[in-house]
Amino acid sequence: MMNQSVLGQSTLTGQLASGSLLNPKGHEHKRNMASDLLLTALVDAFSILVIFLLMSFSSTGDLLSIGKDTELPKAALTELLERNPVVKVEEGQIYLEDKTVSGDGLVAALLELRQKFSAERSGAEFPGIVTVQADRRVKYEFLNQIVLACAHAGFSDIRFAVLAK
Repeated sequence: MMNQSVLGQSTLTGQLASGSLLNPKGHEHKRNMASDLLLTALVDAFSILVIFLLMSFSSTGDLLSIGKDTELPKAALTELLERNPVVKVEEGQIYLEDKTVSGDGLVAALLELRQKFSAERSGAEFPGIVTVQADRRVKYEFLNQIVLACAHAGFSDIRFAVLAK
């Protein structure tokens, strides 16, 4: 009598085997609950993975692209980088926003960048910030020319890309 009752079936075979009271074991229309549980766990795992990847990779992209032979100088006091125009010195070449510029043409390129900013954002105050990225072994005289060119073009806040100590 115990084997024929619904309570007896669910106790002896377990919840996963019986599945449903309306569609007992042995009928073809029954869905297997074990596969439902595995699919739910799989969806949860993929959701966590997607959220992790979205949080790990920011949508703003890299602010600086550092060459393999470039060693940035180290500094004790640092601030987080913001998106500003970047003047990069690499292998004796000067790059403004990843475009090669000559030493004499740097002022003109910076002035053009400043005019483009004013045209795109009419009424907005020009921040005058530029980031200089150079190897720590670059001579002071070379960097001084870049700093003077930036100041001449109206960039009053000159920041250097460094590594925190």
